[in-house]
Amino acid sequence: MRADTFPTAYEDTGGNKPPVILIHGVGLSQAMWIAQKTALAQDYRVITLDMLGHGGSPAPATDAGLDDYADQVAGLMDHLAVDKAILIGFSMGALVARAFALRFPARLSGLVLLNGVFNRSEAVRATILGRVDEVRLAGPAANSDAAIERWFTPEFRAAQPGYIADLRAHMAGNDHHGYLTSYGLFASQDNFGADRLGEIAVPTLVATGEFDVGSTPEMTRELAARIRGAKAEVIADARHMMPVEMPEETNALLLGFLDTIAQSPITAGEAS
Repeated sequence: MRADTFPTAYEDTGGNKPPVILIHGVGLSQAMWIAQKTALAQDYRVITLDMLGHGGSPAPATDAGLDDYADQVAGLMDHLAVDKAILIGFSMGALVARAFALRFPARLSGLVLLNGVFNRSEAVRATILGRVDEVRLAGPAANSDAAIERWFTPEFRAAQPGYIADLRAHMAGNDHHGYLTSYGLFASQDNFGADRLGEIAVPTLVATGEFDVGSTPEMTRELAARIRGAKAEVIADARHMMPVEMPEETNALLLGFLDTIAQSPITAGEAS
């Protein structure tokens, strides 16, 4: 469901179940969450959205920061009359979810950071910023082939040529400005709010894939260590796009964590 007069593109399963909001990664869209929506919707109100500059949502301002993306999520919650929600962010979406947790702590019931980035080395950060420069010069398709090789195993790419072709076309079709702004934030803001992560006071899960070269298990463990009581998990044999390539394992991890939150009487009473 999407209200035509509301700028953010979204889908909402509705109902009075505990609300869960899923935030995709840079260059992608809410369509990446198909497997998670199916698995979660039986017990949760699932809300997905297109981030600023992606899909059917408006482009960000040229000087937009992560707080502007967090504000987009809060605005959607206002529109849907959702007071509090559990946020699940993937890759750049995990950065947006982190920003939301620090900006709107009273509106958060739980936090899941999937395949997120944290505390890159200067050399790695320079490499990512170099990719941003490639996009600036050649557009969103500049390095999509290399990204797809990092994100998926060779076996998945060989078995799902139609999906890979559609993904490549989708990435190439992104708005240049919106993609560039978002990618620039993803490249430079891995340490966003690092000195405030101890303020996050909701149940938190930080997870990645064993072979995710950009969002490494070391990053996951270090990030979880900064958040009080956060749980760190690594899915064996997974690469970056584990919600797509390994949906059963990812969904089992998510449902196990979400169910511990939903069992809380306080959280259960927050459903909107």
